[in-house]
Amino acid sequence: MIDLEEMKELQHRKDFNWVADILMKHDEDKTALMLMDQDENIQNITYGELVRKSMQYANLLWDEGIHNGDSILIMTKMIPDLWYIAIASALVGVVYSPAPLLLTSGDIKYRVEQINAKAVFTDSDSRKPIEDATRGYFIKIFDVTSEEFQNRVDVKASEYSSIHRDAETPHAIFFTSGTEGKPKAIVHNGYYPLGHLSTAMWLGIGPKDIHWNISSPGWAKWAWSNLYAPLVAGSTSFAYEQGRFSAERSLSVLENYPITSLCTAPTVWRMFLVQKLDNFRPLALNKCSSAGEPLNPEIISRWEKITGVTIRDGYGQSESTAMIGNVDPNKIKPGSTGKPLLQYDLRIVDEDGNELGPGEEGNIAVKIGSRVPGLFDRYGNDSALNADRFKHGFYYTGDLGKMDSDGYVWFVSRADDVIKASDYRIGPFEVESALLSHPAVAESAVVPTPDEIRGNLVKAFVILRPGFKPSSDLARELSLHVKSVTAPYMRPKKIEFVSELPKTISGKIIRKQLRNLEMEKYATKRDIDQGTLGGREYRIP
Repeated sequence: MIDLEEMKELQHRKDFNWVADILMKHDEDKTALMLMDQDENIQNITYGELVRKSMQYANLLWDEGIHNGDSILIMTKMIPDLWYIAIASALVGVVYSPAPLLLTSGDIKYRVEQINAKAVFTDSDSRKPIEDATRGYFIKIFDVTSEEFQNRVDVKASEYSSIHRDAETPHAIFFTSGTEGKPKAIVHNGYYPLGHLSTAMWLGIGPKDIHWNISSPGWAKWAWSNLYAPLVAGSTSFAYEQGRFSAERSLSVLENYPITSLCTAPTVWRMFLVQKLDNFRPLALNKCSSAGEPLNPEIISRWEKITGVTIRDGYGQSESTAMIGNVDPNKIKPGSTGKPLLQYDLRIVDEDGNELGPGEEGNIAVKIGSRVPGLFDRYGNDSALNADRFKHGFYYTGDLGKMDSDGYVWFVSRADDVIKASDYRIGPFEVESALLSHPAVAESAVVPTPDEIRGNLVKAFVILRPGFKPSSDLARELSLHVKSVTAPYMRPKKIEFVSELPKTISGKIIRKQLRNLEMEKYATKRDIDQGTLGGREYRIP
């Protein structure tokens, strides 16, 4: 595994290529990928096999006229070809963009147009919507699961000599999850894989680890923790193609297979903790981490009591690698996302770029006086957004936070999610964490709801754990519970009990949708008891 000094050396090399300079230097006989299908059949692929097969794909790309600077879309299940194509792209200098399997034809068309795709690589299950989306476009479609395609790959040479050597050029395009409107195209250069040294450091993984990242293909999080971080660290990347996610099956995998490291999103950690875990005993698990959204302290505490393993919360974006993380599980401050990692000179600043002091709330921003490996180049085709995010010598993440005197960062909220009620500014994350510390609450989302006197009130949408039923008494109990564990002005004055929350296909809560629904409800003067999402709403004095 490379260290910080090697990273500093490599980040100044314009001819850096992560496949040649990192991946190909691992022990070729070590297992790189451990892929399990729905029947729990496992395919082990060594580093040597991974490189050789990727080079066959690189030769196919070149022979098909897909060369450096061209863009491709990849939309497949969790199969080896997903890794081969992504790695082959880096070898050739092709820009790849992974796409989630649940995209509609309209979503696919949007992405194809945004990246100006020359080809799409898919599997037999996804081929039809891709053909529908690209009808009328001059785009090649390759079904990697077809026998004809595999035969074409097999005859290609397993060496690729013309390795792309210009790290300044685009390498990958990811899309945001769309919590605030249309997904945004994020352009990363060839130093991006190198930047995942910070991700590997936060995960705590090395050559002896088998790392499982529960994330669907198509998201930056898949690339973070299934492709780059484990393969930069020389670990084994484990993946389970289970179809529809099942918390019960996933917990069973942890009990029966030697997975040492697990990373997943807060939604999954919460799903785990509503299962019966009295007899849950993971076989080899000794590292856990969470990313995607901030993880509530109560979840960390519950998991640690059951497994003895502390979940390391971290912070990063599709625009970056891991920027902040809890590296040492013995030095975690509950509720903090940790300290800035390696290459990220992270500050809390105001709108004018002035650095704020300990405990002061402001914008989470990265100083960009020199190259920051892992930080994106730009948003594609959005000059206004680029100007808004890159200013005063910083990259503004769009998130609010504060840093304490020990250097720990505390996430407050997305800038757009802040609730302004009376004279207070309230971050929904803190209210949601307080709710989750009550034994009745499985999940919650907190947004503002209009009020004629206060401007806004705090409203909580609550999913209850099994065994609890909605009632006015429980709504009042939850509101007073929040008051007892955090500032009194943060307590929700309205609570709606619901069975589900609106989420992106990556599992993030779409608070913007909830805010808009609340505004619509207020404008139409709907009955207070009629919940926004169809649940029963209670107002607490």
